[in-house]
Amino acid sequence: MITRKDEIAAKEKRLRSLLVELDLDGIVLKSQANFSWFTAGGLNVVTIADTLGVSSILVTRDARLLISDNIEHTRMHDDEALGELDFEFKSFPWYEPGGERAVLSSVVRPERVGCDLPGCGYADVGAEIARLRYRLLEPEVERYRWLGVRASLALESTLTRVERGMSEAQVTGMLSEALWKDRIDSVCFQAAADERAYRYRHPIPTEKRVKEYLVVNCNARKWGLITTITRSVYLGTVPDSLREQYRVNTEIECEMIAMTTPGTTTAEIFENTKQLYADRGYPDEWKMHHQGGAQGYRNRDYVILPGSDERVLENQCFCWNPSIAGTKSEDAFIATAEGPVEITRPVLFPQLELSVGARTFRRPAILELP
Repeated sequence: MITRKDEIAAKEKRLRSLLVELDLDGIVLKSQANFSWFTAGGLNVVTIADTLGVSSILVTRDARLLISDNIEHTRMHDDEALGELDFEFKSFPWYEPGGERAVLSSVVRPERVGCDLPGCGYADVGAEIARLRYRLLEPEVERYRWLGVRASLALESTLTRVERGMSEAQVTGMLSEALWKDRIDSVCFQAAADERAYRYRHPIPTEKRVKEYLVVNCNARKWGLITTITRSVYLGTVPDSLREQYRVNTEIECEMIAMTTPGTTTAEIFENTKQLYADRGYPDEWKMHHQGGAQGYRNRDYVILPGSDERVLENQCFCWNPSIAGTKSEDAFIATAEGPVEITRPVLFPQLELSVGARTFRRPAILELP
């Protein structure tokens, strides 16, 4: 069993290799995403609507330090349990300007330090650090799978309670309550009732009231890991045209998942996806919305684009979100040599059984309610 200490040690080794590669003496992690990644699920979050965290980690060639002001010091030690994980603690009074830089300067020369965020007075090595996160370790996969099941259950159980006249915002509030029972926060909600589902690809929730059709998306986060899920519900019998379009949309997603194997270029996936739309009679729909991409400690580490030079890595998380005006299919998975490992999945919703080659996918159908 890989312990939290073991996981942090493995990531420290990756950072130290990067130090050598970039000829640096230290790397400071200030973002919420990288703090959670490096600490195996710790949080330097107070405001979730910010990339910057409230405390930092400095990794040098022979030490790892937690740097925070005195407000955060005790919580980092106790709640995040970093006091048990061989971090050296350095703190400064919250009211001292430049306190963090002064602490860092007492350990290593700032001009020899790289940082995961730009504009902080250090060399920007954010892109290089991001790539260290892509290949997930076994404990991260297990945390992801737990999160996926709970997020799926939260969204699907919420949608089983939708009634005519509820607003998009009301349904989103119900979903937020379900997520918070497991201390899962959402970094993004989308909801579209009726005609809004056909007009917008990024429909933030409004006070629009549901008549018949509702599509809801959630980007759910726990331990810093983010997973994405979309589900659709229809009050009454789903029209044949919508049912068929949704099935086609889901077929495209299954084809995309099937081709996401370690070593494959994302440019190849992108070009094949364009053809999948064309083959099904929707040649221009891919132009209306991005098709998804890699994720982990960010909503999207990157989205696939024409000519992208990224390659799928072993144990890397992906979430494709092909869409046709009015429908979207979206669940997260981890790419492995043996095939995709699902993160989010249908748990309460009816299922579609779709085959791609020798592989069978069980995907959520549109839920019909009386």
